[in-house]
Amino acid sequence: MKSFLYLLAGVAVVLAASKTYQINYDVQQAEMRVSKLLRQIDKEREAIAVLEVEWAYLSRPERLRALAFTYYDELGLDKIYAENFGDISEVPMPPDEIGQAVRQIVARMN
Repeated sequence: MKSFLYLLAGVAVVLAASKTYQINYDVQQAEMRVSKLLRQIDKEREAIAVLEVEWAYLSRPERLRALAFTYYDELGLDKIYAENFGDISEVPMPPDEIGQAVRQIVARMN
């Protein structure tokens, strides 16, 4: 009977060690995936920052003004005058709460 218990305990120890090894391996794999994802996130954030800087550079008012002047005829642009703009009260507002709030603000402005 003692040898059966020893055998059972030995099998339990081997199973526990095997399961512990498997869990350890799974954790290492998960940590590697997490570190890879964190590196990818850092690369994407850096790429976004570069794109934001490029957008700011390309949308500078003086650059856009020069492009508009250069391509004035091709674009068919018209000069901007104050008469070209309408009043905010002329803009149709939706009949919901937001539209009512905008109408109240416009009424207070006038």
